[in-house]
Amino acid sequence: MTAAKPSKPKGRHRPSAAERAAARRRRRLRTVAWVTAAVLLVGGAVGFAVARSQLNARAVRALGVQSFANQGQQHLQAGQDYTSYNSTPPTSGPHAPTAAPCGVSGEAIPNTVQVHDLEHGVVMVQYRPGLDAGQVQALEALGRSYSSHVLVAPYPGLPTPVAATAWTKLMTLDRADTGRLRRFIDQFRQKGPEAGVACPIG
Repeated sequence: MTAAKPSKPKGRHRPSAAERAAARRRRRLRTVAWVTAAVLLVGGAVGFAVARSQLNARAVRALGVQSFANQGQQHLQAGQDYTSYNSTPPTSGPHAPTAAPCGVSGEAIPNTVQVHDLEHGVVMVQYRPGLDAGQVQALEALGRSYSSHVLVAPYPGLPTPVAATAWTKLMTLDRADTGRLRRFIDQFRQKGPEAGVACPIG
């Protein structure tokens, strides 16, 4: 009996010109889909950032916040003073090597020390001595309602009854408007150039 001849292996299917064209179209469509998705994602992120920036800008304008040029973050020597700040109270610039504890202080905080606090993202809420006792109590209660990075203190010679400062930002008030102050704090707290550094322990 004669042995059966082995069958010849089948060769690889060679795609036709039409199949190759279809594969190229599919690859192009996938590329277009990925590029479109990436553009939409980036565009959405940019749009969100712009919208948030505009919202913040509107909130700042509504509060009547003044912005001042950044005078830098130079550290002074211990005991050295600086008197050329571009706002009262100061909002940036050369400052003392140590910051003040957050919370409520019955004593005025030197300008150079305040600026170090602002650098760490602290919001200063200050009042002119002689302000009505009820308003002072309201300010102190506001300060105590935050666990950190808010400091309430008197400021002799303050041009207005109440002022709030953050890094390069100043809001002046003719009374202890705790609603506006809270919006200012929530807008600028922890926004200094070294935001997040813990407040010193008093």
